[in-house]
Amino acid sequence: MSQSLASLSSPDNTSFTTSSTTFSTIYRSLGSVRTPRQRVRPASSTASVYAGAGGSGSRISVSRSSSVWGDSVGSAGLVGMGSIQTEKETMQELNNRLASYLDRVKSLGTKNRRLESKIREHLEKKGSQDIRDWDHYFKTIEDLMAQIFANSVDKGRIVLQIDNVRLAADDFRVKYETELTCTSLWRVTSMDSEM
Repeated sequence: MSQSLASLSSPDNTSFTTSSTTFSTIYRSLGSVRTPRQRVRPASSTASVYAGAGGSGSRISVSRSSSVWGDSVGSAGLVGMGSIQTEKETMQELNNRLASYLDRVKSLGTKNRRLESKIREHLEKKGSQDIRDWDHYFKTIEDLMAQIFANSVDKGRIVLQIDNVRLAADDFRVKYETELTCTSLWRVTSMDSEM
């Protein structure tokens, strides 16, 4: 890195010259406050120092070469190239994965079409066979259902007859008990009258 000393022209004007940038700071008196003003401009690699204080003048030339800026640029370039290389490798890996997924999808699509074709052929062969006639089974089922219904009606009729017979038996029993009671009372009354 080029480094130069300062050139002092006056107490209020100080300029610094370096290999890459010249900083010129001009101080202007504003009472007790000084405001700096800076300028930045490119400069050469040779640095010169002028000292004019006290009437004695001297000149010192200092020339130093440095590759810090160039080295930093080169390092940044290498880092950038490494980053680009890494991005390229990442993109290549992603492309390879995508290609693998696409091949997988294509293979599954082919297998799916084959299965659909086999299913279609099987259905066509099955449809071409003679369809069985189930009408006689339906006829038998209908006859059995009619018999079940008729038997249910007969069962209801029989249950009703049983209930009627039970009611009649109860009625006859009540009548018998009533007549028996009346007969017993008549006999007792007859015996009392004879006594």
